[in-house]
Amino acid sequence: MFDTFFTSTSSPNINVHTDVYSKDAELLCMQDIHISHGNKVLLKVDHLTVTSQKLVAFIGPNGAGKSTLLHTVLGQHTGTGLKAGGHITIQGQAVNEVMNKGHIAWVGQHERFELPLKVLDYALLGVSPNLAWYQRPHNNHVERAQNLLQEFELSSLANARVQTLSGGEKQRLAIVRALMQDTKIMMFDEPTNHLDIRHQRFLLQYLHHLVRQQQKSILVVLHDLTQAHRYTDEVVLLNGGQIIAQGTPDSVMTSEQLSDIYDVDIKSHQTV
Repeated sequence: MFDTFFTSTSSPNINVHTDVYSKDAELLCMQDIHISHGNKVLLKVDHLTVTSQKLVAFIGPNGAGKSTLLHTVLGQHTGTGLKAGGHITIQGQAVNEVMNKGHIAWVGQHERFELPLKVLDYALLGVSPNLAWYQRPHNNHVERAQNLLQEFELSSLANARVQTLSGGEKQRLAIVRALMQDTKIMMFDEPTNHLDIRHQRFLLQYLHHLVRQQQKSILVVLHDLTQAHRYTDEVVLLNGGQIIAQGTPDSVMTSEQLSDIYDVDIKSHQTV
């Protein structure tokens, strides 16, 4: 019995302006990265360069090192028993500098919703890095948050407590909060978790649109191979904490290579 992923020759249903789409500037550079726990190597990257203004997916089986790689970029790899080494720059700058300037928006796998906030107030947390401690969000911030909640089908819940939301609603709200930061760099760790098929498709089309229309640079961990192939500009295939291949979806996501890495027969089918 075969596991199947479907590749599509059609583009997402969005408007694309390729004349402003630059692929030359370096976004991320990782050199001699080594993350381990005891004798177990979690991540070993000799060299990785990712260019700006692309939607880049990190794919691979469970335990391949996808989430560890993103957490390492963000400096979140510290923990009991973890050893880390290597050098990382974002747009030629130290990661801490970029993070301190609030230039990266992040959505992890397990966002916390412990604060007693309403949905609209949680979305507005996205602008807090740009405000002084005594400032409140402006009217234009509130209007933008309301628009994003509507786009992600959460407007009817604007006054609900975040603790009352379903898993999928919380995931979409976390994405709205990240979008409110309005950064040029965005990173998502399995953002389609908890989302149904319709909302998964909408999200990936939305991210694809942000790259094309607003020249965002987006790194995302994905498990769904069909989505990775259809919506992204580039994929990085990992296994055993190492990078196996990097390139366009067509060049990396061959049936032979995926079958070998995932240890199961995978077939591709073209759809129109």
